[in-house]
Amino acid sequence: MPLPLKPGYNFYIDRKCKPSDYEMSQLEVYRDYYGMSYTVSGNRKFIMPNMIAFLHGGCIGITMKDVYHKTSFVDNTPYERFVLKFTDKVLEPLIKIIGRNTFDELYSYPVYHFTPEIQDKLYHIYCDMLYEYEHYTNESELLLSGMLYHLIMTVIRHHLPVNPKDMELSGTDQSILSAMDYIEHNFLKDPSLSETAKHVGLSSSHFSRIFKQATGVSYTEYLNYIRVEHGRRLLLTTDLSVSEIAQLSGFDNGNYFCNVTKKLLGSSPSQLRKNQGE
Repeated sequence: MPLPLKPGYNFYIDRKCKPSDYEMSQLEVYRDYYGMSYTVSGNRKFIMPNMIAFLHGGCIGITMKDVYHKTSFVDNTPYERFVLKFTDKVLEPLIKIIGRNTFDELYSYPVYHFTPEIQDKLYHIYCDMLYEYEHYTNESELLLSGMLYHLIMTVIRHHLPVNPKDMELSGTDQSILSAMDYIEHNFLKDPSLSETAKHVGLSSSHFSRIFKQATGVSYTEYLNYIRVEHGRRLLLTTDLSVSEIAQLSGFDNGNYFCNVTKKLLGSSPSQLRKNQGE
């Protein structure tokens, strides 16, 4: 699971070298913060429920809150990256100036590319942020906020137009993306593995294997991820009972919904509501 921010901190940043064949073991989700990574070197596949994109050296990768995602390797190129996480709180002054729509538009796409000159500029911003984070003082949050705003505005102003080649998917990737889209729009109907496999034109056994390989979880587990996420949103935005939310999320009964929610999110539905209230 993704590392949470330290108590009282609104930032987290690190730089790591990973084996060229490193991949996340399963889907992860950021709940209380946004992510903005910089790939120093390596070629990566970035998988989300509604999109599959590719990261290369010099790219910025965007991770929205509450969106399940996973990265995996494409080839044996050495992999090195910065990971930056930050909360809504530090964004407030920036959003007052640029507007929520501008920020949401930035976070609507997962990968941004840049010229070599801008890549060098971004790299040094991340280096400066990492140094400040590793030498944290009472003034560090102010300085990190300013550097974050510089980073975000550099991405907004200088990212290159989307290149269609960056979105070219293999037949397997297209099948996975089609399957995830099918599940997203049909989870209330309890689509079976065989039904989804048929929808994407694959045998059940082959589909089951490539789906687990791509997402790190089984088909049933992924279906439950989507259902629980839908239920979580209803828990936090409505006054519906847990039983009603279970039905609206595709679960046969409230007890099963509670069990799966606690397994995936670490809290029961009632505890999620209580935490939201607090």
